[in-house]
Amino acid sequence: MEIIFFNDYPSLEISKDNGLYFVIPEECGTGVKKVAGKVAKDVEGTLSFCPEICETAVPAKQAVIAVTAGSGKLAETLCSKISKLGQVEGKRESYAFIVAENPVEGIESALVIYGSDKLGTIYGLFHLSELLGVTAMVDWGDCQYVKQDSFVLKEEDSFVSKEPSVKYRGFFINDEWPCCGTWATSHFGSFNAQMYDHIFEYLLRMKGNYLWPAMWAENFMLDGPDLESMKLADEYGIYIGMSHHEPCMRSGAEYSKVRGPKSPYGDAWSYVTNKEGILRFWEDGVKRSIGHNVFPTVGMRGENDSKMLGEDSLISDNVRLLKEIITKQREMIHEHLETDGKKVPQLFAVYKEVEDYYFGGGSEEGLRGFKELEDVTLLLCEDNWGNMRALPEAFERNHKGGFGMYFHLDYHGDPVSYEWVSSTELSKIWEQMTEAYEYGVRELWIVNVGDVKFQEFPLNYFMDLAYDFEKWGSLAPNSTKEYTKAWIESVFGSYTSKEEREEIQEVLEGYLKINALRKPESLNDTVYHPAHHLECEKLLSFCGKLEEKNERLWKILEERGMGDAYFSMIYFSAEASFNLLKMHLYSGKNHLYASQGKAVANEYDKLVEACIEKDEALKTQMAEFKEGKWAGMELASHIGFTNWNDEDWRYPVRHIIRLPKKPRLVVTRADKTQHYTNQYFPITLVIDDFVVSSSKKAKIQIANGGQGSVKWKIQEGARKVGLDGIAHESQDETSCEWLEFSKMSGETALQDEVEISLKEENLPLGEEVSCSFEIKTETEFVPVLVKALKKDTSALPEGAFLAEHGMFVIDAVHYADKQAGLYEGEAVEFKELYDFGKYQSGIKAFPVTSSFDSKENAPSVTYELYSEEEKDCFLNLYTSPANPLIYGGKLSVEVSVNEGAGKLVEFTEAGYKGGEPGCIPWEQAVLNQEHVGSTEISLKKGLNKITVFAREAGMVLERLVVYPKDIERAVSYLGEKECIRVTPAEK
Repeated sequence: MEIIFFNDYPSLEISKDNGLYFVIPEECGTGVKKVAGKVAKDVEGTLSFCPEICETAVPAKQAVIAVTAGSGKLAETLCSKISKLGQVEGKRESYAFIVAENPVEGIESALVIYGSDKLGTIYGLFHLSELLGVTAMVDWGDCQYVKQDSFVLKEEDSFVSKEPSVKYRGFFINDEWPCCGTWATSHFGSFNAQMYDHIFEYLLRMKGNYLWPAMWAENFMLDGPDLESMKLADEYGIYIGMSHHEPCMRSGAEYSKVRGPKSPYGDAWSYVTNKEGILRFWEDGVKRSIGHNVFPTVGMRGENDSKMLGEDSLISDNVRLLKEIITKQREMIHEHLETDGKKVPQLFAVYKEVEDYYFGGGSEEGLRGFKELEDVTLLLCEDNWGNMRALPEAFERNHKGGFGMYFHLDYHGDPVSYEWVSSTELSKIWEQMTEAYEYGVRELWIVNVGDVKFQEFPLNYFMDLAYDFEKWGSLAPNSTKEYTKAWIESVFGSYTSKEEREEIQEVLEGYLKINALRKPESLNDTVYHPAHHLECEKLLSFCGKLEEKNERLWKILEERGMGDAYFSMIYFSAEASFNLLKMHLYSGKNHLYASQGKAVANEYDKLVEACIEKDEALKTQMAEFKEGKWAGMELASHIGFTNWNDEDWRYPVRHIIRLPKKPRLVVTRADKTQHYTNQYFPITLVIDDFVVSSSKKAKIQIANGGQGSVKWKIQEGARKVGLDGIAHESQDETSCEWLEFSKMSGETALQDEVEISLKEENLPLGEEVSCSFEIKTETEFVPVLVKALKKDTSALPEGAFLAEHGMFVIDAVHYADKQAGLYEGEAVEFKELYDFGKYQSGIKAFPVTSSFDSKENAPSVTYELYSEEEKDCFLNLYTSPANPLIYGGKLSVEVSVNEGAGKLVEFTEAGYKGGEPGCIPWEQAVLNQEHVGSTEISLKKGLNKITVFAREAGMVLERLVVYPKDIERAVSYLGEKECIRVTPAEK
């Protein structure tokens, strides 16, 4: 008999009055029962009653019945009655979630969760929690339960889940000291099974199934105590692996404990000098793993993440040794773990220098194609900064063991470690991991999350992308804002308005943006320029606005009794990030103002000190949050790294200047470093922005360079200043109708700012004019000359970019035309990526697996710019900090100007190796978050067309800058603003 469903029947109303109990047959195992207990706790948290958990069905109004396919009589009975359950048979980690009437005798209504396997059943149970509004971050993100009187499950809530897109999905607890190590030790005594139960629950709620446990000083197989943590993983169906340099399920820390002159394992981590001891060590690890859910690593690296045979060893020597090692390890695994035809998944990590051993060097044969690796998962690795290295070529994408990817949200290593709060944007994860997936990396995804805490948001995204690539992957470009919106809704939707959630999104995306632009640990006073392009001022304004929103949102949520999740996952990380950036920006301004002799420099010294004090206060606040729930997690060093790690980190240097006893007039432009003072032969401050750019405003600073205060005023026409910038004595009181000042006078002990605005409607068309004025005190003055020109653009080609300050700055998404290409019979075109990269957007060729040797079949984009004269220029192209996706390859594009011959622009030099310490171009690329390729071009007078053709795969083109050879560009990190284009309104 098949169950009949009624669409209009509210099959299950869960409430305290109606009651509910869980049926978890013994055959499902203790792991499923434990998860049912966690879900029952979720029911209690939301609906104020705790369902009982039983092993057999008893008569009741309603129940939750969770079974696993093939696990016993109840599962068999349900499958015979509900045909939909059969849809999960033979699938991996899938479940049917069915609301049914009278599914078994005595139960009127039930939610039936039917898993294809243990993990399928567990995911189905946690789906009920999700429907109740309980997120994966209920523990790690301190998400409070949202109370409800009742919850109704209807028949339309029934569905059959998909199989996960990526087979093995998980994370790596790494770089865990001092933060996670201190926390685990103080709260649980060690990294034991009690602690790992929290980790496993988090992983399972995110539909993960794979973990690399902490390993700096920890021993997963010993600290449970003994094998208790491993046994717990078995109960849950979680696969446990060890890191990329810990073979045969034995950690490096464990060898440190058991080694010694009298140890059966010897006293050297060397296969050359201690072969028998090392083999015995590995074999005992394999034997210990019998009957457990393990995913052994094969291969060998040196101690503490180093090279096996030392820095100067030959690739061929390493390859020869690794072949012997892998063969021996696989024999052990087969003998002890693969009994009765069972296959155990195994992993070989192509990490750091192992990439050289895998591909070989020059004429030297590598491990690629080695027979013993045929059915082993090949774990590829990006450069530790989130940029793919070599990916599978077409001929090898059907590798029997499949390919995996090791991604980083945290890293301890060159050029600078980043281990503090989140610093990776979702758009970066999407761009890189979808690329990996399209290249065939679909067997295993694992991400380094450091201490786990403070990575909730990007980790959730990574896991959701791995689980449901069809929804969030390649077919959904520019979907990360939608994901962020949904994530915020799931966490805060029940007690915030739409406007408040939009502000939460601004804060969340904002702090990730500033941390992604430059990793917090690598910030210093010289990264962002204190004046040029108002770079520092814009960032301070950005941080200030978001700080205000962050503080206000937290207080609002605290008043509603729902502030814990916000503080835990957003407030602390955002506030600390804004404060840290401000600390370094203030330091930069302190140095600049001190060099200009401004009294305000000493105020910026105080601002830096206030940021340092706030940083300490925030750490204390985090340590005391929820009676110390996360105490220890706040301990990561993050200020002023001078090394690759935190050794010798330093607070910003500040300058304090001794001031003359009398006031002194100092005038500067806010976006320049040159300063002007009263001089016997006056030096004029010339402002020509209204001639050479589209700017309609300019900002000047009137500062005091001494003690007391400066009383100043702007007097127009006090002296005539010629177009040569030289002041001539004159008493003409001329005024300028095309200029407007935000203030004409003032008194300051520190610094006033005056905004000069252009009233373009009062300018004559096509005629350059000038206006002079003085900034005066009773005893001092500085002459100023302002030039302006209202240009006639009516005859200029629509859409063309116009030069600003003599140069053209164009964001890559603003092309005039694009043409599709052809790769292996498939159309290829550039597509726009938004909220991405250093310049907020970019373009990338799709499909991402396409590459081209010439421009003949390559996709292209064309940019139009109008030059007022012929000129020889440099063309700089700015891309994402990508690496070649073919081992030993390069990254380049082809450029053609005005349909002339193509010129190759290269972004990586010969010998470039992504992820290689000491490769300076790579280190600069990841620190600065860009590659820069340059070539020389000639512009003609009039309309010019620059066409960029795709070549090697992997890059995102973000920006083009064309500038004359005789122009020296102002130093800055974020560069100039984009130029304007001719629009119909301007014609």
